[in-house]
Amino acid sequence: MVKRIGWIGIILVLIGSLTSLAFSADKVTWRLGGVHAVTAPETLGLKKFAEIVEQKTAGGLKVEIFPAGQLGAEVPQLENLMMGTQEMFANVADWNENIIKEWGIIGMPFAFDNLDHVRKFQKSSDYEQMKKMLLDQKGVRILADNWYRLPKALLLKKPIRSPQDLAGMKLRMPHIKTYVETWGAMGAKTIVIPWAEAFIALKTGVADGMDSPLGSIYGQKFHQAAPYIVLTNHLVAPFNLLANEKAYLKLSPELRRGLLDSAVDAGNYYTQLVEERFKGDKEKMVKEGATFLEVNPSEFAAVAQKVAEKMEVEGAWSKGLFARVRSIR
Repeated sequence: MVKRIGWIGIILVLIGSLTSLAFSADKVTWRLGGVHAVTAPETLGLKKFAEIVEQKTAGGLKVEIFPAGQLGAEVPQLENLMMGTQEMFANVADWNENIIKEWGIIGMPFAFDNLDHVRKFQKSSDYEQMKKMLLDQKGVRILADNWYRLPKALLLKKPIRSPQDLAGMKLRMPHIKTYVETWGAMGAKTIVIPWAEAFIALKTGVADGMDSPLGSIYGQKFHQAAPYIVLTNHLVAPFNLLANEKAYLKLSPELRRGLLDSAVDAGNYYTQLVEERFKGDKEKMVKEGATFLEVNPSEFAAVAQKVAEKMEVEGAWSKGLFARVRSIR
């Protein structure tokens, strides 16, 4: 009887050891690159995402965060993502136009009136097709696109009231054609500079201004170099979490489910965080010398519409897409 119990004990130990080895073999580490400062809401949202992933997968999947352009500027990180040299990249959905041109509509200034307009578009067949193109043609999967930001504003070193006031001003822009074309049509001299280098560009006079989501200004300290915050509300594109499809398919079904659920949960966290933090951030910025300026967005939108129509004719996205976006109500 004693010998029998002894053998049972040995078998249980062996089973436990094999189970432990199975779990350890299933542990995966992913690299997630971003471009925002360590203190920015975007980076805080990514850190929360990593925490939730670890919880939901019981440590089976670990996500390492590399903020502030540590893995490179925006376009190089997109290229890394497609090649699989990094598993994830997180940024505003505008950047997707650099690999699938149809996404240019998301980054078209003044194409969307507000966040509700964007959410309705995300339920459309056009948007579903855009996601499918990203996946099928580039091997890039959107894990979550419910990371909603506050509208974008212009940050300038001197005040403006109309599009005409932008004439000759040097505006930092990302490597996104819709941005460059739109603000160039308003007379600005656009300069393509990575987000991580934008503050230095403003501080040293390389740029006279830039655009930024309202929720990202304080964390990046942009208001210290460009204190006039012009409320144009020209873009409300969502932040999205992108993953390399091959890496995603290598995960077990359980890890995939945990990853997707975590991305959505973190998106809800981020959206609430941005809204709550901006209230206090706005007060701090005003105390530190920033001035918030109200303008008539329709004057800027009129110029942007002509740019959108011209770009559509030139093949920036499929014909009729801009009209379909504008018709959503």
